Amino acid sequence: MITVHDLAIRVGARLLMSDVSFQITAGDRVGLVGRNGAGKTTLTKVLSGTLDPSEGSVEVTGELGYLPQDTHSGEDTEPVLSRILSARGLDGIFKKLRRAEEEMGDMSLTEARREKAMNRYPRIEAELDAAGGYAAEAEAKRMSANLGLPNRLLEQELGTLSGGQRRRVELARILFSQASTMILDEPTNHLDHDSIVWLRDYLMTYRGGLIIISHDVELVEHVVNKVFYLDANRASIDMYNMGWKLYQRQREDDEKRRKREWSNAEKKATQLTAQAEKMRAKATKAVAAQNMLKRAERMLDGVEGSGSRTASPRCASPSPPRAARHR
Repeated sequence: MITVHDLAIRVGARLLMSDVSFQITAGDRVGLVGRNGAGKTTLTKVLSGTLDPSEGSVEVTGELGYLPQDTHSGEDTEPVLSRILSARGLDGIFKKLRRAEEEMGDMSLTEARREKAMNRYPRIEAELDAAGGYAAEAEAKRMSANLGLPNRLLEQELGTLSGGQRRRVELARILFSQASTMILDEPTNHLDHDSIVWLRDYLMTYRGGLIIISHDVELVEHVVNKVFYLDANRASIDMYNMGWKLYQRQREDDEKRRKREWSNAEKKATQLTAQAEKMRAKATKAVAAQNMLKRAERMLDGVEGSGSRTASPRCASPSPPRAARHR
Protein backbone atom coordinates (compact mmCIF):
# COMPACT_ATOMS: atom_id res chain seq x y z
CA MET A 1 0.00 0.00 0.00
CA ILE A 2 1.14 3.56 -0.74
CA THR A 3 -0.10 6.48 1.34
CA VAL A 4 0.70 10.02 0.14
CA HIS A 5 0.03 13.04 2.35
CA ASP A 6 0.35 16.74 1.39
CA LEU A 7 2.91 15.97 -1.31
CA ALA A 8 4.73 18.72 -3.20
CA ILE A 9 7.33 18.16 -5.92
CA ARG A 10 9.59 20.84 -7.38
CA VAL A 11 12.19 20.51 -10.10
CA GLY A 12 14.42 23.53 -9.83
CA ALA A 13 12.18 26.57 -9.67
CA ARG A 14 9.25 24.75 -11.27
CA LEU A 15 6.42 23.43 -9.11
CA LEU A 16 5.10 20.18 -10.60
CA MET A 17 2.43 19.54 -7.96
CA SER A 18 1.44 20.57 -4.47
CA ASP A 19 -0.99 19.62 -1.70
CA VAL A 20 -1.47 16.13 -3.17
CA SER A 21 -2.83 13.30 -1.02
CA PHE A 22 -4.01 9.84 -2.05
CA GLN A 23 -3.79 6.16 -1.18
CA ILE A 24 -3.14 3.09 -3.35
CA THR A 25 -4.51 -0.14 -1.87
CA ALA A 26 -4.92 -3.73 -3.06
CA GLY A 27 -7.09 -3.86 -6.16
CA ASP A 28 -6.36 -0.28 -7.25
CA ARG A 29 -4.99 -0.24 -10.80
CA VAL A 30 -4.19 3.38 -11.51
CA GLY A 31 -3.38 4.84 -14.91
CA LEU A 32 -1.09 7.86 -14.49
CA VAL A 33 -1.60 10.30 -17.37
CA GLY A 34 -0.73 13.86 -18.31
CA ARG A 35 1.08 15.77 -21.00
CA ASN A 36 4.80 15.31 -21.59
CA GLY A 37 6.75 17.05 -18.84
CA ALA A 38 3.83 17.07 -16.40
CA GLY A 39 5.85 15.04 -13.89
CA LYS A 40 4.58 11.47 -14.28
CA THR A 41 8.00 9.83 -14.15
CA THR A 42 9.18 12.21 -11.43
CA LEU A 43 6.17 11.27 -9.31
CA THR A 44 6.91 7.55 -9.69
CA LYS A 45 10.48 8.19 -8.54
CA VAL A 46 9.19 9.94 -5.43
CA LEU A 47 6.67 7.17 -4.72
CA SER A 48 9.37 4.51 -5.08
CA GLY A 49 11.78 6.34 -2.78
CA THR A 50 14.27 7.03 -5.57
CA LEU A 51 13.69 10.78 -5.20
CA ASP A 52 12.78 12.80 -2.12
CA PRO A 53 9.64 14.97 -2.20
CA SER A 54 9.92 18.74 -1.74
CA GLU A 55 7.19 18.60 0.90
CA GLY A 56 4.86 16.03 2.42
CA SER A 57 5.31 12.31 2.97
CA VAL A 58 5.11 8.98 1.16
CA GLU A 59 4.61 5.79 3.17
CA VAL A 60 4.94 2.36 1.55
CA THR A 61 3.62 -0.72 3.32
CA GLY A 62 4.65 -4.13 2.04
CA GLU A 63 6.98 -4.91 -0.84
CA LEU A 64 7.12 -2.47 -3.75
CA GLY A 65 8.18 -3.44 -7.27
CA TYR A 66 9.34 -0.46 -9.34
CA LEU A 67 10.15 -0.51 -13.05
CA PRO A 68 11.69 2.83 -14.10
CA GLN A 69 12.20 3.87 -17.70
CA ASP A 70 15.99 3.85 -17.39
CA THR A 71 16.35 0.29 -16.07
CA HIS A 72 19.91 -0.98 -15.65
CA SER A 73 19.92 -3.03 -12.46
CA GLY A 74 21.98 -6.03 -11.40
CA GLU A 75 25.66 -6.88 -11.83
CA ASP A 76 26.86 -7.47 -15.40
CA THR A 77 28.31 -10.86 -14.42
CA GLU A 78 25.10 -12.10 -12.78
CA PRO A 79 23.23 -14.86 -14.68
CA VAL A 80 19.83 -13.75 -15.99
CA LEU A 81 17.86 -16.48 -14.19
CA SER A 82 19.61 -15.73 -10.90
CA ARG A 83 18.66 -12.07 -11.25
CA ILE A 84 14.99 -12.97 -11.65
CA LEU A 85 15.04 -15.57 -8.86
CA SER A 86 16.66 -13.07 -6.50
CA ALA A 87 13.30 -11.31 -6.23
CA ARG A 88 12.26 -14.08 -3.81
CA GLY A 89 15.72 -14.89 -2.48
CA LEU A 90 15.82 -18.14 -4.44
CA ASP A 91 19.11 -17.39 -6.16
CA GLY A 92 21.02 -17.65 -2.88
CA ILE A 93 19.29 -20.89 -1.93
CA PHE A 94 20.10 -22.51 -5.28
CA LYS A 95 23.74 -21.43 -4.92
CA LYS A 96 23.97 -23.10 -1.51
CA LEU A 97 22.32 -26.24 -2.87
CA ARG A 98 24.73 -26.47 -5.81
CA ARG A 99 27.72 -25.90 -3.52
CA ALA A 100 26.58 -28.67 -1.18
CA GLU A 101 26.12 -31.04 -4.15
CA GLU A 102 29.62 -30.25 -5.41
CA GLU A 103 31.19 -30.80 -2.00
CA MET A 104 29.32 -34.08 -1.51
CA GLY A 105 30.82 -35.49 -4.72
CA ASP A 106 34.28 -33.93 -4.49
CA MET A 107 36.62 -36.78 -3.61
CA SER A 108 39.49 -34.34 -3.14
CA LEU A 109 37.81 -33.13 0.06
CA THR A 110 38.10 -34.90 3.39
CA GLU A 111 35.41 -37.36 4.41
CA ALA A 112 34.41 -35.03 7.24
CA ARG A 113 33.92 -32.17 4.78
CA ARG A 114 31.79 -34.32 2.47
CA GLU A 115 29.72 -35.58 5.41
CA LYS A 116 29.17 -32.03 6.58
CA ALA A 117 27.85 -31.14 3.12
CA MET A 118 25.54 -34.18 3.21
CA ASN A 119 24.12 -33.07 6.56
CA ARG A 120 23.65 -29.55 5.25
CA TYR A 121 21.87 -30.62 2.07
CA PRO A 122 18.46 -31.62 3.61
CA ARG A 123 18.26 -28.30 5.45
CA ILE A 124 18.88 -26.38 2.25
CA GLU A 125 16.28 -28.48 0.42
CA ALA A 126 13.75 -27.68 3.14
CA GLU A 127 14.57 -23.98 2.78
CA LEU A 128 14.09 -24.27 -0.99
CA ASP A 129 10.73 -26.02 -0.57
CA ALA A 130 9.55 -23.30 1.80
CA ALA A 131 10.42 -20.66 -0.83
CA GLY A 132 8.50 -22.44 -3.59
CA GLY A 133 11.15 -24.84 -4.76
CA TYR A 134 11.58 -25.94 -8.34
CA ALA A 135 7.97 -24.95 -9.08
CA ALA A 136 8.91 -21.33 -8.43
CA GLU A 137 11.91 -21.68 -10.76
CA ALA A 138 9.61 -23.07 -13.45
CA GLU A 139 7.24 -20.15 -12.88
CA ALA A 140 10.10 -17.67 -13.37
CA LYS A 141 11.06 -19.39 -16.62
CA ARG A 142 7.46 -19.27 -17.90
CA MET A 143 7.17 -15.57 -17.09
CA SER A 144 10.47 -14.91 -18.83
CA ALA A 145 9.39 -16.79 -21.95
CA ASN A 146 6.12 -14.85 -22.06
CA LEU A 147 8.13 -11.62 -21.96
CA GLY A 148 10.36 -12.68 -24.83
CA LEU A 149 13.24 -14.17 -22.83
CA PRO A 150 13.76 -17.78 -24.01
CA ASN A 151 15.54 -20.36 -21.85
CA ARG A 152 18.78 -20.03 -23.84
CA LEU A 153 19.15 -16.45 -22.56
CA LEU A 154 18.53 -17.30 -18.91
CA GLU A 155 21.98 -18.79 -18.37
CA GLN A 156 23.74 -15.81 -19.95
CA GLU A 157 25.21 -12.98 -17.92
CA LEU A 158 23.29 -9.70 -17.74
CA GLY A 159 26.16 -7.85 -19.36
CA THR A 160 25.72 -9.83 -22.59
CA LEU A 161 22.12 -8.66 -23.09
CA SER A 162 20.82 -5.70 -25.06
CA GLY A 163 19.16 -2.79 -23.26
CA GLY A 164 15.71 -4.03 -24.27
CA GLN A 165 16.42 -7.56 -23.08
CA ARG A 166 17.77 -6.27 -19.78
CA ARG A 167 14.62 -4.22 -19.24
CA ARG A 168 12.51 -7.32 -19.85
CA VAL A 169 14.57 -9.15 -17.23
CA GLU A 170 13.71 -6.46 -14.68
CA LEU A 171 10.03 -6.60 -15.61
CA ALA A 172 10.06 -10.39 -15.20
CA ARG A 173 11.82 -9.99 -11.85
CA ILE A 174 9.19 -7.55 -10.58
CA LEU A 175 6.27 -9.73 -11.69
CA PHE A 176 7.93 -12.80 -10.18
CA SER A 177 8.58 -10.99 -6.87
CA GLN A 178 4.89 -11.12 -5.87
CA ALA A 179 5.19 -7.52 -4.67
CA SER A 180 2.07 -6.17 -2.97
CA THR A 181 2.34 -2.94 -4.98
CA MET A 182 3.89 -2.29 -8.40
CA ILE A 183 4.83 0.92 -10.20
CA LEU A 184 5.46 0.30 -13.91
CA ASP A 185 6.75 3.14 -16.11
CA GLU A 186 6.17 2.22 -19.78
CA PRO A 187 6.29 -1.57 -19.20
CA THR A 188 5.50 -2.41 -22.85
CA ASN A 189 8.69 -0.80 -24.16
CA HIS A 190 10.73 -3.43 -26.07
CA LEU A 191 7.90 -5.99 -25.90
CA ASP A 192 6.41 -7.64 -28.98
CA HIS A 193 2.66 -7.98 -29.54
CA ASP A 194 2.31 -11.41 -27.92
CA SER A 195 4.22 -10.30 -24.82
CA ILE A 196 2.07 -7.17 -24.52
CA VAL A 197 -1.11 -9.26 -24.68
CA TRP A 198 0.26 -11.61 -22.02
CA LEU A 199 1.25 -8.68 -19.78
CA ARG A 200 -2.18 -7.09 -20.20
CA ASP A 201 -3.92 -10.29 -19.15
CA TYR A 202 -1.56 -10.71 -16.21
CA LEU A 203 -2.13 -7.17 -14.92
CA MET A 204 -5.92 -7.48 -15.27
CA THR A 205 -5.86 -10.26 -12.67
CA TYR A 206 -3.17 -8.72 -10.43
CA ARG A 207 -4.59 -8.37 -6.91
CA GLY A 208 -2.15 -5.85 -5.48
CA GLY A 209 -1.95 -2.09 -5.99
CA LEU A 210 -0.71 -0.89 -9.36
CA ILE A 211 0.38 2.44 -10.84
CA ILE A 212 1.11 2.35 -14.54
CA ILE A 213 2.35 4.86 -17.11
CA SER A 214 1.87 3.66 -20.67
CA HIS A 215 1.47 5.01 -24.20
CA ASP A 216 -0.35 1.76 -25.02
CA VAL A 217 -3.99 2.92 -24.98
CA GLU A 218 -5.34 -0.63 -25.26
CA LEU A 219 -3.31 -1.77 -22.27
CA VAL A 220 -4.53 1.14 -20.13
CA GLU A 221 -8.13 0.73 -21.32
CA HIS A 222 -8.22 -2.94 -20.28
CA VAL A 223 -6.20 -2.75 -17.07
CA VAL A 224 -6.90 0.43 -15.09
CA ASN A 225 -9.89 1.01 -12.84
CA LYS A 226 -8.75 4.48 -11.69
CA VAL A 227 -7.10 7.39 -13.47
CA PHE A 228 -4.81 10.07 -12.02
CA TYR A 229 -4.43 13.06 -14.34
CA LEU A 230 -1.40 15.28 -13.68
CA ASP A 231 -2.35 18.84 -14.58
CA ALA A 232 0.90 20.73 -15.11
CA ASN A 233 -0.87 24.08 -15.42
CA ARG A 234 -2.62 23.81 -12.07
CA ALA A 235 0.22 21.86 -10.34
CA SER A 236 -2.31 19.31 -9.13
CA ILE A 237 -3.58 15.78 -9.69
CA ASP A 238 -7.19 15.06 -10.63
CA MET A 239 -8.24 11.64 -9.36
CA TYR A 240 -11.01 9.59 -10.91
CA ASN A 241 -12.49 6.46 -9.41
CA MET A 242 -13.53 5.02 -12.76
CA GLY A 243 -12.32 3.09 -15.77
CA TRP A 244 -10.73 4.55 -18.87
CA LYS A 245 -13.72 5.02 -21.20
CA LEU A 246 -15.89 6.69 -18.57
CA TYR A 247 -12.94 8.91 -17.68
CA GLN A 248 -12.65 10.09 -21.28
CA ARG A 249 -16.32 11.14 -21.41
CA GLN A 250 -16.28 12.90 -18.05
CA ARG A 251 -13.11 14.78 -18.77
CA GLU A 252 -14.52 16.13 -22.03
CA ASP A 253 -17.63 17.35 -20.21
CA ASP A 254 -15.54 18.90 -17.48
CA GLU A 255 -13.32 20.77 -19.94
CA LYS A 256 -16.40 22.40 -21.43
CA ARG A 257 -17.57 23.39 -17.94
CA ARG A 258 -14.18 24.88 -17.07
CA LYS A 259 -14.18 26.98 -20.24
CA ARG A 260 -17.67 28.31 -19.52
CA GLU A 261 -16.69 29.23 -15.95
CA TRP A 262 -13.53 30.94 -17.16
CA SER A 263 -15.38 32.86 -19.86
CA ASN A 264 -17.90 34.19 -17.34
CA ALA A 265 -15.22 35.10 -14.81
CA GLU A 266 -13.10 36.78 -17.48
CA LYS A 267 -16.06 38.87 -18.62
CA LYS A 268 -16.81 40.07 -15.08
CA ALA A 269 -13.13 40.70 -14.35
CA THR A 270 -12.79 42.75 -17.54
CA GLN A 271 -15.71 44.92 -16.49
CA LEU A 272 -14.22 45.46 -13.02
CA THR A 273 -10.82 46.28 -14.46
CA ALA A 274 -12.27 48.82 -16.90
CA GLN A 275 -14.18 50.50 -14.10
CA ALA A 276 -11.12 50.56 -11.85
CA GLU A 277 -8.99 52.14 -14.59
CA LYS A 278 -11.47 55.00 -14.86
CA MET A 279 -11.46 55.51 -11.09
CA ARG A 280 -7.68 55.48 -10.68
CA ALA A 281 -7.37 58.91 -12.29
CA LYS A 282 -9.09 60.44 -9.29
CA ALA A 283 -6.99 60.56 -6.13
CA THR A 284 -10.06 60.20 -3.90
CA LYS A 285 -10.97 56.90 -5.58
CA ALA A 286 -7.47 55.43 -6.00
CA VAL A 287 -7.81 53.01 -3.05
CA ALA A 288 -11.22 51.82 -4.23
CA ALA A 289 -9.81 51.30 -7.71
CA GLN A 290 -6.91 49.22 -6.36
CA ASN A 291 -9.34 47.05 -4.39
CA MET A 292 -11.41 46.48 -7.51
CA LEU A 293 -8.32 45.35 -9.42
CA LYS A 294 -7.46 42.91 -6.66
CA ARG A 295 -11.03 41.63 -6.69
CA ALA A 296 -10.81 41.02 -10.44
CA GLU A 297 -7.55 39.15 -9.98
CA ARG A 298 -9.03 36.97 -7.23
CA MET A 299 -12.03 36.26 -9.41
CA LEU A 300 -9.81 34.81 -12.13
CA ASP A 301 -7.61 32.95 -9.68
CA GLY A 302 -10.69 31.33 -8.18
CA VAL A 303 -11.61 29.59 -11.43
CA GLU A 304 -9.96 26.21 -12.11
CA GLY A 305 -7.89 26.31 -15.25
CA SER A 306 -7.90 30.12 -15.35
CA GLY A 307 -6.07 32.17 -17.96
CA SER A 308 -3.71 30.17 -20.12
CA ARG A 309 -4.80 27.13 -18.16
CA THR A 310 -8.08 26.96 -20.05
CA ALA A 311 -6.31 25.66 -23.11
CA SER A 312 -6.69 21.92 -23.14
CA PRO A 313 -3.14 20.65 -22.60
CA ARG A 314 -1.84 18.21 -25.15
CA CYS A 315 -1.09 14.99 -23.30
CA ALA A 316 1.37 12.28 -24.04
CA SER A 317 -0.58 9.43 -25.58
CA PRO A 318 -2.97 8.25 -24.25
CA SER A 319 -4.44 11.75 -24.15
CA PRO A 320 -8.20 11.87 -23.54
CA PRO A 321 -10.08 15.03 -22.52
CA ARG A 322 -10.17 15.82 -18.79
CA ALA A 323 -12.95 14.50 -16.54
CA ALA A 324 -14.70 16.02 -13.55
CA ARG A 325 -12.52 16.25 -10.48
CA HIS A 326 -13.16 13.73 -7.72
CA ARG A 327 -11.78 14.25 -4.26
